[in-house]
Amino acid sequence: MNDTIRTMHAHRSIRRFADERVPREHILEALKAGQAAATSSAVQSYSALHITDDEKRQAIADLCGPQQKVRDCGAFFVICADNRRHMVMHEHHSRTFDQRLEAFLVAIVDATLFAQNFTLAFESLGYGTCYIGGLRNDLPSVNDILRLPEGVFPVYGLCVGVPDEQPIARPRLAPEAILHENVYPDDDRVMRDIEDYDEVYRAYLQARGAPPAGWSDAMLKRFEKVARPALASFYQSQGARID
Repeated sequence: MNDTIRTMHAHRSIRRFADERVPREHILEALKAGQAAATSSAVQSYSALHITDDEKRQAIADLCGPQQKVRDCGAFFVICADNRRHMVMHEHHSRTFDQRLEAFLVAIVDATLFAQNFTLAFESLGYGTCYIGGLRNDLPSVNDILRLPEGVFPVYGLCVGVPDEQPIARPRLAPEAILHENVYPDDDRVMRDIEDYDEVYRAYLQARGAPPAGWSDAMLKRFEKVARPALASFYQSQGARID
């Protein structure tokens, strides 16, 4: 196992951070690593907003849960899918930017590839990280804080900082549940993989001192109701087309 893979395997979501800021030179170093990620046809349809204003960070932390780690971490970023620069470019050249579903999907994928490289770079420098999906709890209010123009779509937040905890790694599905050769497995095989993972997940929760439950228990609760039903209308209000 080389150092890169070792760093990947060492990933933990960190929720408690020491009171230390992340130096700008480390942010720029990680940013350049993020930009080295694959991007569809050099489109590069992503941006990262570094939120340094204390009032904005606290307001976003409150909207996310509240999640005080957003306020307490060494650096907080809002990762955005970004078609704005392409819209500006087209307008400047008197051309039409056709922002249908493909353009929106490319921006979401590009932003996520960038974010994972960005995160991995920070972790290789010894920082802890935590993605904040709670940013999507109330995107209109987030947008009121950030004043994002049309074509910029906040996707999630990212906390970075010096870890103040060392949590146990959350186990993942077995490799054979993910990697399939030529054809997708039948439903019986899928359920066997889930049941095997449920046992591993129960042991993990028990080791953390949490009530033991299977992974499927958590997923059934998570997806039996529609979460964040206003997402589509918000993204459409920002200029996304999903046709």
